[in-house]
Amino acid sequence: MQEQKGEGDYWGKFAGTYDDTIDRMMGKEVRLRLADVLAREHGLGEAVEFGCGTGYFTRVIARNAKHVNATDVSPRMIDVARNNLKGCINVIVQVQNSESTTLPSDAYDTALMANMLHALDDPVKALKECRRVLKPGGTLLIINYTEEGMSRVERTLLFFRFALRFGFPPRKNWPITSEKLRSFLDEAGFRTGRMDLIKGRLNALYVRAKKE
Repeated sequence: MQEQKGEGDYWGKFAGTYDDTIDRMMGKEVRLRLADVLAREHGLGEAVEFGCGTGYFTRVIARNAKHVNATDVSPRMIDVARNNLKGCINVIVQVQNSESTTLPSDAYDTALMANMLHALDDPVKALKECRRVLKPGGTLLIINYTEEGMSRVERTLLFFRFALRFGFPPRKNWPITSEKLRSFLDEAGFRTGRMDLIKGRLNALYVRAKKE
């Protein structure tokens, strides 16, 4: 879960209970379904994750990657991720800001961004940074929750559930829609391939794109 600059460590204060809370609010099914889809991505090679949060999806890609560099701007999220991933010997975790990292250019075969783009002032900037660190022809995988395909009643109930637990977190580009996400990717220089809507209590977009 990537933190918005200038907001302080907003999500970090929920780090210890984040996974349990998300599962209770949305049901475990949607994250399990997303993890299952992600687990079918093989040959990930050298991988990097922007906004790793507690490491929930990091563990999934680690099974099919040579190494994973899992990053997040929240030190408290990184502490939780480090503990959750201590059995994954091919994973390192570190604090990085997704919009301006210290990572080398053209270094990674695969990048993952999970549920973070809506919280950024400039998602395209983060996507361009992701493109910079990917090798030519590298793969970008995106998971992002969305209201697309949900009724007004479902959206309203979800809003109140989130507000009661998390207050009013940074939602600079919420909602992320397939059209908006495709536009961001085009502007950042990615060629979008797969874009699926995964349905649950809260729907999610699953995207595979390539560095042009």
